[in-house]
Amino acid sequence: MKFFLRSLHLCFVISVLFLGCSSNETVTPSANNAKKQSVYTPTFSEPKDWLRSESKEAITYTAPEGNARVMLVSIAQATDAQSAAKLAWGKVDPNFNRVLKLENENAPTRGWDAIVEIEYQTSPAEERVVYAYPHYYQNQWSVFLIDANLGTLGKRGAAVRKMYQSLTRAGYQSIDLKGKTAKTITPEIVAELLEFLKNSTQALKIPGAGVGIIQNGEVVYSGGVGVKDIETAEAIDGDTRFIIASNTKSMTTLLLAKLVEQGLIGWDDTVISHYPNFRLGDEETTKSVLIRHLVCACTGLPRKDFEWVFNNGPDTPAQSVFDELAATQPTSGFGELYQYNNQMAAAAGYVAAYKLYPDMELGAAYDRAMQEYIFDRLDMSHTTFDFKTALSGNIAKPYTVNFDGEITAIKQTPSDGFNHTVIAYRPAGGAWSTPTDMLKYIYNELSGGIAPDGKRLFAETPLLERRAPFVETGAESTYGMGLSNKDIDGIAIVEHGGSMAGYLSQMVIIPEANIGAVILTNSDRGGALLAPFGRKLVELLYDAEPKAEAQVAVAVDGANQYLAKERAELTIPADATIIKSLAKTYTSPKLGSVEIRNEGDSVILDSGVWRGPLGSKTNPDGTISLVITDGATSGVEFIVGELEGKTTLNLITPQHKYVLTESD
Repeated sequence: MKFFLRSLHLCFVISVLFLGCSSNETVTPSANNAKKQSVYTPTFSEPKDWLRSESKEAITYTAPEGNARVMLVSIAQATDAQSAAKLAWGKVDPNFNRVLKLENENAPTRGWDAIVEIEYQTSPAEERVVYAYPHYYQNQWSVFLIDANLGTLGKRGAAVRKMYQSLTRAGYQSIDLKGKTAKTITPEIVAELLEFLKNSTQALKIPGAGVGIIQNGEVVYSGGVGVKDIETAEAIDGDTRFIIASNTKSMTTLLLAKLVEQGLIGWDDTVISHYPNFRLGDEETTKSVLIRHLVCACTGLPRKDFEWVFNNGPDTPAQSVFDELAATQPTSGFGELYQYNNQMAAAAGYVAAYKLYPDMELGAAYDRAMQEYIFDRLDMSHTTFDFKTALSGNIAKPYTVNFDGEITAIKQTPSDGFNHTVIAYRPAGGAWSTPTDMLKYIYNELSGGIAPDGKRLFAETPLLERRAPFVETGAESTYGMGLSNKDIDGIAIVEHGGSMAGYLSQMVIIPEANIGAVILTNSDRGGALLAPFGRKLVELLYDAEPKAEAQVAVAVDGANQYLAKERAELTIPADATIIKSLAKTYTSPKLGSVEIRNEGDSVILDSGVWRGPLGSKTNPDGTISLVITDGATSGVEFIVGELEGKTTLNLITPQHKYVLTESD
């Protein structure tokens, strides 16, 4: 979840749109247009419902909102990627004069000799992202351009992601491993995977990773690489706890599947028929929400994560989830677009809990239901929602990398703990687990609900229905109910990831091979390792084309470039003159109050639940930004403004703009 909290354009575009997917799609959008273009014109999947226009050398798609464009431009010759991008922009916008911010070579795939990512300078107040992705093959360039409003890209990112991920060099024959038998996982294969993870974690500055692998019902490996605590240098083992964040969602939907099996609910029942107090936007919308809509990420609800992380502490009641939903209206129709919303998934868990224990407080009822119906049944003895229990035991401490490139610890105390804000939303992302326990969960997915002793624990039909695709998330990838589906070179993968401060994780399940794996990392940098982990597993099992190492190398280079560029623009601590011009306290109706104060040599922004040091920078448009430079919310950016004679701090996220006004 944490990547979505950052307002940084790079993090948004890379994390939300392009990381970690491959595609075999070769859809030619227009045979007539293809004839007019170069023999190297790529094939790709068109963004649905976008307005298309074309010329001899370019195809442009404009979002229905009118404020976002993606373009594909053919360039016959160019000396390098920057030149190709400049020529491409000139063909679609003669007045284009954006300054280049970053250039990073991506791992070539889908038949290209090279793929380069170019980010252009924008100011946060523009609420805009501008990128070029030159694809090179035999002296020809196909340049994928993005010029989009941040909110529209957040809403329609899946369509853009699908087009980009399906962009395949014409004539390229993709590798198809479908039908190939996976290898038996030997100690040598495990050793190679662990060596890959060891090298990758070191390169990415990730202290450690818990790892588990299962094949044909047998645990092949449960342990880890690296350390759970930098200070003590204690190694990670199979029983080390990590917060698994959004991987919790599939466990919540497994609880729902159990209730479907018992006849207590139906996937297509309305939510209000089981929880009458449920509200979503207006009355008509409320009446149309089905149980499955709570967990399909397809109901058109934008993310509202900032409203929870600014307002909620360890004691925030579960009811707050329903209060936030009541004030939220979908921005697209049900089933139309992929939009990931944590409040809906949290509500799903509480509705199930209410159905089982209507006289209990919602949070307590959910904890009891998950313990009795999921954790106890699967013998997940080290999995818990209780932070006190989790933090007092064998735990991997969370870390981040600050703007100086240093690995720093993330605090986890009730008085200063970002991750504690998830407690009220725990059905969407609050479980703590271990590699060993996660393998027990994955075993249940692979067996279709049958325990190791042969006893059926869950009915197969509702369990499997959670994987049925609801909405496309990209090329050859879909979202079901708390589980995702992806194709890697013809191999069908069921997966889900999770992200909280200092904890990034991923489950990878290959049903046809009866193989599952999990990786749990204790760093914000762990997100860059999740897709390569799944890719490396497929490479080792099927002798697939080696790409994982290159993916990690690209991530390392991109992260280093990004930090260097941002650090050069930042003043740390924040400029004293700027801080003196600001008020002490700023308040928003939706985010509550924050305090800015000096602590020693640092300037601190304190939300009341978590706090972080501030740096400052001047944006291209002359506006000033305050940027949190370390800790759980590193990268969150506030633009200094003015409204009715008072200074403001403006926080911009996809589809939301929050204004905090001085209150003293």
